[in-house]
Amino acid sequence: MPKAGLNDVLPLLQSRQACLPAFDIAGGQPDFLLGVLGACEAARCPALLLVYAPAANYLGLETCADLVNSVARRAAVPVLLHLDHGQSEELAQQALDLGFTSVMFDGSALPLEENIRRAREVARMGHARGVLVEAELGRLGEEQTEGEGSAGLTHPDDAARFVRETGIDLLAPAVGNAHGFYTKPPKIRFDLIQEIAAKAGIPLSLHGGTGIPAEDIRKAASLGVRKLNIATQLHKTFGDALKAAAEPSEKRFSWWKALAAGRTAIKDRVADYIRDLGAEGLV
Repeated sequence: MPKAGLNDVLPLLQSRQACLPAFDIAGGQPDFLLGVLGACEAARCPALLLVYAPAANYLGLETCADLVNSVARRAAVPVLLHLDHGQSEELAQQALDLGFTSVMFDGSALPLEENIRRAREVARMGHARGVLVEAELGRLGEEQTEGEGSAGLTHPDDAARFVRETGIDLLAPAVGNAHGFYTKPPKIRFDLIQEIAAKAGIPLSLHGGTGIPAEDIRKAASLGVRKLNIATQLHKTFGDALKAAAEPSEKRFSWWKALAAGRTAIKDRVADYIRDLGAEGLV
C-alpha cells in the first residue's frame, strides 16, 4: 500500500462526515500493533496509529517508527503514523525525520500566547514536509474523571484565534472529554463542538475516546469531529488478555501464547470500535 498521511484521508472523512478511530499502539509493542492493523485490514479502514510521546521512551521513537514502517509496506490499507501529545519542537522534528505522517504538539498546559507561538513553529516544520499538524487547546479532564467542569473547556473565540495564528490543520479541543476511564458517563458539549468547528474552520480531533458512547461519537462527527483517540481501553484489554493467558495451566509458561492472546483481544476490540463508528470500507 503506498504511503499516505492523515491529510490524504481527511477529504474523504469530510465528504462522508465520518470520524476515523485513532488507536494508540502502546509505544510500538509488536503484538499490540499487529492486532490493531489486522482489524483495520479486515474492515478496510485506514490504520491511524498513535505513538504517545511519553510511552515511546520505552522502545524509543526510532524503533517505533521502524516497526510501523516495516509492517506498513505489506499492509492492505493505508497506515498513518501519528505522534501523539508531543510537547517539544525537538520531538516533532525527530518524528518528522523518522517519517511520521502527522504530528501533534500539545501545549495545552502553557499560557495561550506561548501555546500559539510554539504550535506555529511545529506547524511550519510539518508543512515544510507536507505533513499534517494537530494541536491541543483547553484542558482535558485527567484519569478517572467525569470530563466535566467549564474551567478548562475550549472557548470558540480562542479556537478561532489559535487556528488563525498557528496555521495548524487539526484542533483537539476540550469539550467535556477526558483521558482515561470516566467515573460517570461523559457529558460531551455538542453545542461547543459545533461552535468551535464553525469558528475554527478546520476539522476537530476528540481525545479521551474510551467510554464515550458510539452514538455520541457519531453525533460529534456530524458536527466536525474527524478523529477519535482511543488508548486506555485498549491497554486494559491487552493487559487482561495477557493476565488470563499467563495463569499457570501448564508445566511451562508459553510467552508467545500469551502475546497471541493479547493480539487477538486487541484485534477484536478494535474491530468493535471500527464497526460502532461506521468506519468500515473507507478504503
